[in-house]
Amino acid sequence: MPPDPLRSALRLRLGAQLRVIRKRAGLSGAKLAERIGSSQSKVSRIESGELWPPLANISNWLEACYVDQRERDRVMALAEAIESGVTTVRDLHRGSLEVRQLEIANLDATATTVRHFQPLVVPGAFHTTDYARACIAAANLHGERDAEAAVTARQARGARLRAPGAPRYHAVITEAALRWRPAAAVDSRPGVWRSILDTANVATMTVQVIPTGAPMTALPTCGFTLHDFPADPTLVIVETPAAEITFSGAETADFVTVWERMVSAALSPDDSLDFVTQMAGTAP
Repeated sequence: MPPDPLRSALRLRLGAQLRVIRKRAGLSGAKLAERIGSSQSKVSRIESGELWPPLANISNWLEACYVDQRERDRVMALAEAIESGVTTVRDLHRGSLEVRQLEIANLDATATTVRHFQPLVVPGAFHTTDYARACIAAANLHGERDAEAAVTARQARGARLRAPGAPRYHAVITEAALRWRPAAAVDSRPGVWRSILDTANVATMTVQVIPTGAPMTALPTCGFTLHDFPADPTLVIVETPAAEITFSGAETADFVTVWERMVSAALSPDDSLDFVTQMAGTAP
């Protein structure tokens, strides 16, 4: 029987989480292996999603990294869902804000292409410090205390997406997302608009804008990210206020269709940069 694509993709995501947790604890692969009675090669294979460990081993991993109870519950819930078989996974927005940012960066590192549709807010790859802080604060419904570390991690991800060897990153953004304004004394939008314009000099980054009123053949009901990998199935992550929902396998087909329709509705990359330039030029 061929491997289930969603389960394979979720193992990759869980491995990324475990890698981030280990590094955040300041442990090398060898040191963690020593603590949990394993080998460094097994630790590496678990983090890459190649090897699936027993749930008891995952529990020991979290204990060795001194993970708090909420983060432990979140990771173990994902592991148990994978173990039992799933169609989709809802990953609750509870636990370290920084770990969540670092996990996405780790997925980027193994992906060939990242496609991001965002109808609501400018994607994190373009965030300035002030804009990132405002977005993370607005989404921090559970009062997590590592918001500043999450801001730093989000900006580091943006820098890596601009660096040599980064995966191709293609964002489609609505005009409404560009105009969303955080409730702060100083308007931080001009900074992210300039950040978007800087992508004109980054060969691996593409930005397209859908102006308000453009004819569309798909509903912009939610933002989503598609990570394409060399060997593993495409992973779709949909973020909601309460949870992130993960899809893979046949369930990604609808997202790919919506993505293609959004690309068709958007301005060309050059015209999109001109649109943002005009927006920045008319800002008060």
